[in-house]
Amino acid sequence: MSEDTGAVGTKSVGSGVDKCLAEIRAMVLSGELLPGQKVQQGMLAEMLGVSRIPVREALSRLHSEGVLDHKPNTGYTVARFNSEDLAEIYLMRRLLETELVKSADLDSVDAAAMERLHDGMAAAAREEQPDEFQRLNRDFHFAIFDASPLAVVRQELRRLWYMSDFYRSMYLYEPEITERLVAEHKAILSAVKNRDRKQLIKELDGHRAGTEQIVVRRLGRRRR
Repeated sequence: MSEDTGAVGTKSVGSGVDKCLAEIRAMVLSGELLPGQKVQQGMLAEMLGVSRIPVREALSRLHSEGVLDHKPNTGYTVARFNSEDLAEIYLMRRLLETELVKSADLDSVDAAAMERLHDGMAAAAREEQPDEFQRLNRDFHFAIFDASPLAVVRQELRRLWYMSDFYRSMYLYEPEITERLVAEHKAILSAVKNRDRKQLIKELDGHRAGTEQIVVRRLGRRRR
């Protein structure tokens, strides 16, 4: 009896942590929690209607992902990156994403599902829903990366995406930019449908490089 109760309790705490992770990430991506801002455990627990235990675990995970910084006696703050930091993040993304595509089973990639995600992004851009655009964009790309058996590499890549998500959402949501991104996704999707690995890597490199240039350049301007 006691063993069953413990199992349920563990599952409940785990579910609470997942909820906190999703909610806190959403706060960072929406700008409700800004880079450099202190994160209060008690405030978050009250807002989310949970105890401090799952909040504490969620903050620890976000720190391990690089989304939050932590200092003893100070606590957690939202990570703040400069243009040099983001350039390094994009360098690591290029290296990891290329390896994932090289090892991916492209025959297992659901091109129809990617096409629906692509259509959803176009609709989100028209309806000025940047948060939804970002979510669909991430799902679109990881439909490819998740076809690779390199689980540790995939996990590290997700961490890098989470680290830079806020900055992409902050600088990229402009009609002409999202139109370009949607057009580039068409080329990526075409390479997936043709199972053309070489062309897919080329399209992803161009797509990523364009995004990096915009984000890093605009961040550099804001820092001056």
